[in-house]
Amino acid sequence: MLVGYAVTMPHSAKTAGDVIPAGMQRPDYGGGGIVNLMSSIGAGRGAAAVAYPSLQLLDEIPLSRYRTVLLVLIDGLGYEYLRRDWPDSTIATHLRGPMTSVFPTTTAAAITTILTGLAPAQHAITGWHVWFQEIRTLAAVLPFRSRGGHESLQARGFDPATVLDARPIYPRLDVDSHVISPKRIAHSPFNTAFSAGAKIHGYDGLDQFFKNITDVVHADSAEKYIYAYWSDLDHVAHQYGVGSDETRNHFREIDTGFAQLLSDLDNSDTLVLLTADHGFIDTTPATRINLEDHVPLTAMLDIPLCGEPRAAYCYVHAGEERAFEAYVGAELADSACAIPSKQLMEMGLFGPGKPHPKLKERIGGQTLLMQDNFIIQDKLPGEKRSALIGVHGGLTTEELYVPLVLVET
Repeated sequence: MLVGYAVTMPHSAKTAGDVIPAGMQRPDYGGGGIVNLMSSIGAGRGAAAVAYPSLQLLDEIPLSRYRTVLLVLIDGLGYEYLRRDWPDSTIATHLRGPMTSVFPTTTAAAITTILTGLAPAQHAITGWHVWFQEIRTLAAVLPFRSRGGHESLQARGFDPATVLDARPIYPRLDVDSHVISPKRIAHSPFNTAFSAGAKIHGYDGLDQFFKNITDVVHADSAEKYIYAYWSDLDHVAHQYGVGSDETRNHFREIDTGFAQLLSDLDNSDTLVLLTADHGFIDTTPATRINLEDHVPLTAMLDIPLCGEPRAAYCYVHAGEERAFEAYVGAELADSACAIPSKQLMEMGLFGPGKPHPKLKERIGGQTLLMQDNFIIQDKLPGEKRSALIGVHGGLTTEELYVPLVLVET
């Protein structure tokens, strides 16, 4: 039997201490976000303890009663996009409601939350590019390579599980765990470190993605948790824009495959959950700020920009913080807001609770939160200038809210 649910929108309130600009939302870590989804999954699959409240949208769903809990993650599928553009899709038919992602709204931070059950405050993976002070390296986290030189950090002798402090959720669960991931990244340093305790299944193409899910569900009668990751919607939306025909066509393929998956899993005692790590907005050439065009700003930085083009961490020379804020206020007031990164920590934007000991050094002294659909980017020698149309990482409704789709089969 397939069961759908009505949609309700959670309230993402600001507190008196908030410094984020008008028009931006903040993540919900108290019962309405993906970190709470993972707490519900953890509790429902036998974890002895979970770090955050359960997801309110699942309060009436006893996850422990299902033989299999399946979490399908479609990278880049925003709630607003699904609700607005695809109200009659199979996926939207089973929409239970929206959740918030984490900050920043990007794959590196949000997928780490999915894989660990921890908010960025605790896992300290704070964006695509992270400054690892302990190894004096600016790196792209997911490929585990240095920025600029693109050197493999593993080849340089650094253990990804140690550098990234990988604490995957799977060893804490009391059921068999499976990760279904594209073959090109299934056994990457990052994925291997954060999938410890689960069996990894690689795939090529959308048909094999859904077939792998079906095969794992039906493989035996053991209780299971399955995490299945599809990355290509994110790739297409980056390349062509979330509003493009290319993105629409690819979503249609995903939706067709999902409908067939539900049919294939009928009467399998599986709770199917589908969500995303972030949504998207589209940028334009006029809203792409190049740091090289702001030489005084560049001169104030110790290292290149970190984090994301929509939420850039800036390592400002000691004593030049006020000059940095003054320059941003005078020259970039319509596109960016400079906020001391410490304030973002204190207001809980990265999550509640005791922060990871490396968090503070991984977010610089100042954060540039980009307004509207602006981005800011720099370019190191040997790098190509990014011309991506679809972007994310910021705190607009389109970027922050992701769907929770729920089907009992």
